[in-house]
Amino acid sequence: MRPFRVISMMKEEYLYDSYRCPNCNQIRKLTELTYLLKWNEQFKSSYMISVVEEARQGHLKWACDDCIKSKRVVVGKAEEQNWNGITYPFFTHNDEILECQTCKCSFEFSKEEKKFWYEDLKFIVWSYPKNCASCRRKIREPKVKSKRLTELITNIENTDTTEVEEIIDIFLEYGNFEKAKYYLSVLRKRNAVDQERISFIKEKIHNLSQQNT
Repeated sequence: MRPFRVISMMKEEYLYDSYRCPNCNQIRKLTELTYLLKWNEQFKSSYMISVVEEARQGHLKWACDDCIKSKRVVVGKAEEQNWNGITYPFFTHNDEILECQTCKCSFEFSKEEKKFWYEDLKFIVWSYPKNCASCRRKIREPKVKSKRLTELITNIENTDTTEVEEIIDIFLEYGNFEKAKYYLSVLRKRNAVDQERISFIKEKIHNLSQQNT
């Protein structure tokens, strides 16, 4: 690749006649890098030499025109990302295979999820999900249930019978059978649930407690 000098609106720069796309790994001529050249003019930072130079040195997430037009990547918005001038923003997002720290299985961190992750949720750009979606749900569910349980118990006077049953079910999932029995007594006092339903819940508590002895 031969460097040649151009005068940009901001400063004098050296461009090479071709660059290797980090996504498809193909050597691309400047005529195939119109997005990269546009970003070079639009995005200026004292932290960077220039977009094209950082791209040449392999510091940036970017892609050639062909990768963008064929939708192998999605275009990112550097101005929407949280990078704090410490690292480099992502000009494109690509699919990436990661390993889940919990189940050790491989999972895809998709280009669409990356765009949402970095530009909508504003996660800092060097962060990555540590777990697959399934494990993230399993980790998150107890936290969500704990929050829901706190809300229900705090407003116990205003809960309906369905919500009291929800409290009982959560305590059964936690294996706290004494609490489940207590809220069954609360439910019984409401006089809004028929005896058959009360008996069913009582039997469920008994059966689950026996399974755990």
